[in-house]
Amino acid sequence: MGAPALEPYLSRPLSPPDAATLAAIDAGPVDPSLTVSIGDVDRLLDPAPLPVETGWCFRSDGVGYVAVRTPMPGVSAEMVEWWFDWHPRDPDRYRAWHPLAHVGNSLEPPASRGAKRHWGAVHHPVEDVGTGVVHARIAFLPPRAIGFSTDALDDPRVATIVCGFVGDDKLRLRHSVMAHVFLATDEGLVLRSHFWLGAAVRPFLAAPLASPIGWAANNRLVRRLSLPRALPRSLATHCAEEYANLGALLPELYERFG
Repeated sequence: MGAPALEPYLSRPLSPPDAATLAAIDAGPVDPSLTVSIGDVDRLLDPAPLPVETGWCFRSDGVGYVAVRTPMPGVSAEMVEWWFDWHPRDPDRYRAWHPLAHVGNSLEPPASRGAKRHWGAVHHPVEDVGTGVVHARIAFLPPRAIGFSTDALDDPRVATIVCGFVGDDKLRLRHSVMAHVFLATDEGLVLRSHFWLGAAVRPFLAAPLASPIGWAANNRLVRRLSLPRALPRSLATHCAEEYANLGALLPELYERFG
């Protein structure tokens, strides 16, 4: 299934993020001391308000930090998990998510079936989050693999989690950590998206070679020299746009194609 079936979604205007989300992004960098560190990532599982639900900055360690909160009423965990298995199988499905920024996507299926169908999958999205077109690589993993103390499968507060490591296919480099925590509410889901840019630098090489290079590269100076200064704000805006649009599209897409 390609463009003919998806044409209404490819040509539809984006459903915008809410005004409060955009205002928080436009307000400028947040106080880095208020951000969530990777070592404390379990805080994302608690629905109590975080000091920064939406915002961006560079942390003192040079990591670019992005947090975006997106209400997704009418969306279920089943829809989200279906989406992350369904959309990378056809580039037009990825384009429908954000037609202005998404160019295409491809999928490396998991080597073996996990508890969630996207665990172990690798996506190869081509997109522009506001700093130029990139050929990304996203390895989706169980939450424990990126630092959560639990996979949260039995946590009634958590509908589902989509997380993993982000890299660059052309540079052959892993660089960042991504976590999307979908919290359950009576109206649907609330999504907490968090990114730690430059926090997990490691080349796509065999472990004996990659480990020492990664150890040497994970420092403030390398991050400062390699991360575009506009990236955290640009990514925050892009994330807000794509998930607000997905929240509007997903119930309809799931009903039609799920």
